[in-house]
Amino acid sequence: MRGTTVRRKSAAWQAWLWLIGAGFAVLLGGIVFGLQKTGPLCGSPLMPDSRAAEAFDALHRGAGAAASCYRSIGAAAVPTWILVALGVVLVLAGVTVRIVAISRSVATVQKSGTEADGSTP
Repeated sequence: MRGTTVRRKSAAWQAWLWLIGAGFAVLLGGIVFGLQKTGPLCGSPLMPDSRAAEAFDALHRGAGAAASCYRSIGAAAVPTWILVALGVVLVLAGVTVRIVAISRSVATVQKSGTEADGSTP
């Protein structure tokens, strides 16, 4: 159909692009942050492998390295998952804005097409 595309200079065009771009950037930041180790013997929130800390605890009774690792991984997991969720929400918001902009432009074209024909809906 002719005339159903959103003009590239419109606010809706820029809004959905910015939302999706920001969403992917925040999502990528959450993943990068989630892959950072929380300590020298600890894993990360997205890869919580702390075998080195567990082995250290086995060799040195009562050291508590593994428990400390799991606490720090748990504390670092909160901002990681908040960033990932925020990124997904921003991408979904951008897609929603795009869908609404397309549906409004189609409705406008259909409305102006029926008015030009002189027929009533």
